[in-house]
Order: sequence, then structure tokens, then C-alpha cells
Amino acid sequence: MLPETHLVDLGYIDAGILVASQDEFGIDLIGPAKGDYRWQARAGEGFAAENFQIDWQQKRVICPGNKESSSWTPALDARKQEVIKIKFSRKDCLPCPLRPKCTRAKKSPRRTITLRAERQYLAQQMAREREKTTTFKKLYARRAGVEGTISQGVRSFDLRRSRYIGLAKTHLQHLLIAMGMNLIRIVRWLSGEKLASTRQSSFVKLCQPV
Repeated sequence: MLPETHLVDLGYIDAGILVASQDEFGIDLIGPAKGDYRWQARAGEGFAAENFQIDWQQKRVICPGNKESSSWTPALDARKQEVIKIKFSRKDCLPCPLRPKCTRAKKSPRRTITLRAERQYLAQQMAREREKTTTFKKLYARRAGVEGTISQGVRSFDLRRSRYIGLAKTHLQHLLIAMGMNLIRIVRWLSGEKLASTRQSSFVKLCQPV
């Protein structure tokens, strides 16, 4: 039985995977979304793609200076993903007082934007907005326990190596490992053993004040 939600790490929160997971399996992937890596978004003072008004039906974009895009071109990026390349007119961008916050291009001083296809773009934006909520933080906190359980299974029970041939025997091994982990945790809890503190690397320890 498939879960309704799946807590995953940053590597799985990709716009395409978010949509495919819903379409193919009906699973809502929850995790930290990839941020906009372009300088406008990183600077926190420039105009990122999210500051533009996107009209998907009319295939046009309105910039913060209230100018309409001059072209809307579907294409494939380097990873063969569907994207939309949007350009604005030089006549609008050159005299615009907002241009320093929009583009640093010198040879072609006009703004261009590359967006994912509509569903992928909207799914990514929704994931970014959800990440800012308190509900997300409480829900995603469960993943810390998941990571700890996987780590214990791999380090103490050789979880990732099957001792047998065949899915049935491998599944039985996984059940026995789960039972063993539960028994060890019960014994440690009954004996009053305190939870281990989070490990720190040697570099982190070196950076701490004496």
C-alpha cells in the first residue's frame, strides 16, 4: 500500500518529480524545496522570477515595471526537461529605472527568464511556500527519527546487504532486523539509558570557542 505523503530530502524535491509522484502514484512528496539559485533571488533585493506576473493562458509575463514580455518560447534545457524561455524587449529594458535590480547583462541588456512547464513550476512554488509554514516544520521533524532508524539499521544490522537470495527471504530478513531494533530500543529504554547527543565533526568542534 502506497503512502499518501512521503518525507524526502532535498534531492527528491524537483519540480518534475513532484508532478510525476502525484500523477503516477498519488503520493505527495514533502521536503525542503530547492531555492532559486539566480542572483536576483540570492541577493534578496533583485527581481526574481516569482516577482513577475505569469499569464499561462495568454502566454505572456508582466515584469515589475509593468512591461509585457516580447517572446514565449517552449524549449528543452540541458537535462532534457521542458522549459519556457521568456524574453523582454530591449526598448522596454534599456530605459527602465528598475533594470539594475533585474539584469546585469551588458551585451544584451534585457531581461530573460527560464521557467519550467506550468504544472512543474506551480508544484515547485507550492513546495517552497509550504516549507515556510509551521505545519511543514512539525511534519518534517519526523524525518530525523527516520534518518536515525536507517542509520541504526545500516550500521548495526547490515540493513543494505541481503544475506539471502529471493525477495521472500530478503523481506523476512528485513522483518527480523526491525524486530531486533525494537528489542534493543526497549532494553535500552528499560535500563534508563539516555539518548545519545548529536555527533559533531572534528571541524565543527574545532570552530567552537574554548
